[in-house]
Amino acid sequence: MSKKNLVAQGLASLEAETAQRASRVPRAPDANRDPALPQQFQPANAPAVAPALVPASFETSTLDGMDEAKQVETLEAAYWDADRAEVRSFQLAKMQGSVLKGELLQLLLERRAHEHRGLTVGDYAESLGIKRQYVYDLIGAAQDIRALAPLIEETSTPVVASQAAVLAPLYKADPEAAGLVLQAAKDSGKLSAASLTEAARDLGLLPPAGTPAPKPAPPAPVSPADVAGRLAFADAYKVLAPKLIEQLVQENPGAVLDQVQAIEAEIIKVQRRVDAAKKAARKAIGAEA
Repeated sequence: MSKKNLVAQGLASLEAETAQRASRVPRAPDANRDPALPQQFQPANAPAVAPALVPASFETSTLDGMDEAKQVETLEAAYWDADRAEVRSFQLAKMQGSVLKGELLQLLLERRAHEHRGLTVGDYAESLGIKRQYVYDLIGAAQDIRALAPLIEETSTPVVASQAAVLAPLYKADPEAAGLVLQAAKDSGKLSAASLTEAARDLGLLPPAGTPAPKPAPPAPVSPADVAGRLAFADAYKVLAPKLIEQLVQENPGAVLDQVQAIEAEIIKVQRRVDAAKKAARKAIGAEA
């Protein structure tokens, strides 16, 4: 064997031995991580440390050297910290679940999942273990929470559907005012839809409690021509105006489809009555002749 080949073989053996020794050395959990990179850009094979599901016990050694009154004060503070953590964890899970489920339900309705299963929207909702109205409640909650995302991220405050329903219209009108309402509700000691509503009232953003809702304008007198027009065209004709449908489809196509199917069912009922009315009218005309 030539000198050149001997040198190459020796180097290969040395590299193999070095690699074998290195594989026996325990690696740090974050050995593959680059602290300069955000989480989403870390190597895929970077070992992930799963968070503990069961929290560590309270460290009683922190009470050493305290008198009994101070120990009680410290334990009570820890209790309320745990209570706040529990509420926040619950709200975070509820918020994330509402957003994901609501957006998925909207996608399912847009793709007519109920029709693919041979079901109505109501029956399809039942197959998912929820009521038909709750489908639209979840879709609305997802839209409200998604609209509030900047405020939620800025304040690190998760909100549930009922709270988002109060905040979303306020945020749309004035994001800064909505932030003040959220902070005031948090400062009250309990974040809830009721505390948000109260804070909004205190800031003059909502009318005071007990303020009667404005009465709807009385309907205009109905003339015989109006009645004839309704008999001829029906209210559904206006509801199904192409421009209006185009706008509604952009906002919530699933809800439009559901409502149109309900109108279609009503039209079938109306058609039966039309046929009966025509039959009665012709019979009366025949009797007069």
